[in-house]
Amino acid sequence: VLSNHDHRHRFAMMLGRLSRCVLARTSSVVTNVRPRIIEATPQLSIRSLCNPTLSYSQRMDKTGRPISPHLMIYRLPLIAWSSVTVRITGLIASAGFFVVGGATLYKGGGWVADTAQDLDMTTQRWTGRDFGSIPTFVAKFSIAYLMAYQWLGSARHMVWDLTAMGFTNQKMLQSAYAMFGASAVISLALAMYSLPPSSKSEKQG
Repeated sequence: VLSNHDHRHRFAMMLGRLSRCVLARTSSVVTNVRPRIIEATPQLSIRSLCNPTLSYSQRMDKTGRPISPHLMIYRLPLIAWSSVTVRITGLIASAGFFVVGGATLYKGGGWVADTAQDLDMTTQRWTGRDFGSIPTFVAKFSIAYLMAYQWLGSARHMVWDLTAMGFTNQKMLQSAYAMFGASAVISLALAMYSLPPSSKSEKQG
């Protein structure tokens, strides 16, 4: 049987441990404050106060409800990539409109038109190498693909939002293949086509 002196000594030791834990905790920034229930056993309550706070993932693991891992550990299906590409092409097309508009305001529409029409010579002056008509073809194909895919993707999403038609895994996969293929065909046709010279250019020539 412990004497009163022993009880007081053990109680003083527990208070010392508790005060050290409280000081250590208050020295850091407390971001998640929750009330703690002091149990009947002093040793257990002090141990619970001294233990570091568990993270959200650790608490969910203890409850048997682990959180889902990050999206990028999964292999995205073609359906997801086709939808993401609609947003990417929209951002690039919007940035292109701002660039062309800013260049037009800065140097005039004539300078922008001449630079676009004489892209092969401009590339040759910048690089010092003659690539033939490849720069113009690549530029036309890229711009045409951005516009074609953006319009087709926007039309597909509009149909889904308004009618919910084709909103199954099989139909969406088929539409994804169709969008990539149709955009490539449209872009290739536009890149191979050249507008005839205007009547003003013919008169000047």
